[in-house]
This record gives sequence, C-alpha cells and structure tokens, in this order.
Amino acid sequence: MRTGALPAVLDAAAATLAAAGVGSCHRLCCALSGGIDSIVLLDVLDVLRQRFGYALEAAHVHHGLNPAADEWQDFCADLCDRRGIPLHGFKVVVACDHPGGPEEAARMARHAVLSRVACDWLVLGHHRDDQAETVLFRLLRGAGVRGMAAMAAIEPPEVPSSGRLRPLLGTGREEILAYAREKNLGWVDDASNADLRFTRNDLRHRILPAIETRFPAARQTLARAAAHFREAAGLLDELAQADAAATACEDGEGGQRVFSRASLLGLSPARLANLFRWELQRLGMKPPTTARLAEALRQLRATPGPLCLPLGDFACYSRRGRVWLAPKNQGFPEQPVHF
Repeated sequence: MRTGALPAVLDAAAATLAAAGVGSCHRLCCALSGGIDSIVLLDVLDVLRQRFGYALEAAHVHHGLNPAADEWQDFCADLCDRRGIPLHGFKVVVACDHPGGPEEAARMARHAVLSRVACDWLVLGHHRDDQAETVLFRLLRGAGVRGMAAMAAIEPPEVPSSGRLRPLLGTGREEILAYAREKNLGWVDDASNADLRFTRNDLRHRILPAIETRFPAARQTLARAAAHFREAAGLLDELAQADAAATACEDGEGGQRVFSRASLLGLSPARLANLFRWELQRLGMKPPTTARLAEALRQLRATPGPLCLPLGDFACYSRRGRVWLAPKNQGFPEQPVHF
C-alpha cells in the first residue's frame, strides 16, 4: 500500500500527462534548475516514463547571476548522468537594465533558450503555490481576464513551438517538499529566493502569509480562481473568433485578416477591444495597454480616412473601408496619423 506524499504527487502528474495524450512517440524535456521543484519534477517524470513510454531529456539554463551558478550546473549534469537522462546546457546573458528588473530579464532569457529545445513537450515545475502567487501578482498589476487565467497545466503544441506541461500545478509546495524527503532527493538552494527586494519573494514570504492569517486557504483559493478566469478567457476567445468570422471581409498576407470597418464599428466597444486583443495574440503579439488600445479604437471610430494607429510592435491600419493589423511600417504609403 502506498503512503505519504508519493502517490498523490505521482497520480496528479500522471493525470496531466494522460490528459495531454503523452505516449511512447513523444519526447519530453524537463526544465531543470536544480531547485527542489525541478528536482521533484525530474524524479516524477523518470518514474512515470516506464508507464507512458516517452523519451526523457532535461535542460539547464546558466544565468550567470549567482556565484554558485557553475556548481548548480555541475549538480544537474551529475544527476542526469547518473539517471541516464540527456542534458542540454545553456548559458545566457541577462540584461541588467531591463525595465522589468532582473527577475523578468532572467525569465525572458530562460524562456527564449528553452523554446529552442527540440521536443514535443517542455515540462515545467510550476506548482499550486506558484499559481497563487502569479494570480495575486497579476491582480495587483491590473491584469485582465486572460492575464488572470495565469498558467495552464497543458498548453498544446503550436508549430513551430513545442507544447508546455506543468504536471505539478495542482500540487502544493509542502507536498513537493514531503515527496523530496520521502525519496531522499538532493537539490540546490538559491539564497536569492529569500531576498524580499524581489516582488515574487515578497509575495511568497511576507504578503501571502499575512493574508493567510485571515484566509488560511488563500493559496488554494487563488489557484482555483485562476481556473475560473481561464474558463472565462476561453469564452472571450470563442466570442472573438465568432466576431472575427462575422466582420472579416478578406484574407491579407501572412495570415492577417482584413476586416470591414463598418462591421467592426457595429460591435460594442468591449467586443471590439476583445477582438483586437485576441487577433493580436493570434498573430503572436502582446496586447497593448488598455489606454493605448482605447485611444486607437476611439480614433478608428472618429476618423473615416486613412489611419495608422500604433499598438506596440503592431499597428492598426484603416483605409477605404478596410481595417487590418500588421507590423509597423508594413501598411500603406499614405502619411499615417499618429496619436
């Protein structure tokens, strides 16, 4: 009879793999930092690969920010060597002047190199407490419904990118620690994780514990809220898809739709904004700020003539009753109107 944290963690992870349809034809790559979360994830995947039959690899990113970074890299290499798991090692340069700070710069650099690993599924060690912290962090930054949906356990592959799996997303930090202790696993500790100057650490070590004095189940509740937001975001996407089909009048280049201006302006302001956010996301772009999008849509409604309305790296173009979204400087030759 199985006891302790092992069965719960393994069963939850197995359910995620099964739901994603993972099988013997797939190649999984575990993002391995050397910290306890990724070490438990690697062990879980190692245990489950006999059941599912997938090929297992790992990838470690050396950020060069910590004096112990070389030791962490050696630790991961030794662990994978002992288990017979191929390891991809990457070194990145983190921008010190990134506007989002070193945390965001390191995250972006890490994701950029991991996205280049040739695999079917990149497997990440995010867990329920990470989800709760993400929801709270985004709430305090004023995120919309899609942002509040936070992380998904399964993100299907989209050519040319691999899919993303988070088999521990429903598992709490305490369960992960108990699993590691039961299996007598070793891991590395990053002292910077206790530095309250970093927003995530402050949320984890100070703000969430304070909230839990009044709401003891806050982490579980925030993680559950993410699931509700994800459901709502899915409905918004379905609405945007229907509105796109109803207002599109032709296909442009590179998969860009061309919309009827009259049909677009027949939508309510909220539906039009939702359609633009969805279309930009479909084209691989981050949505603009609420203020910038609102101003662009205001000008679209108010100005019947040719327009070029910047939306980050993309722009909204309007001419002769047609509207489309495209990279800047790929619109039309007339003098654009900027705001």
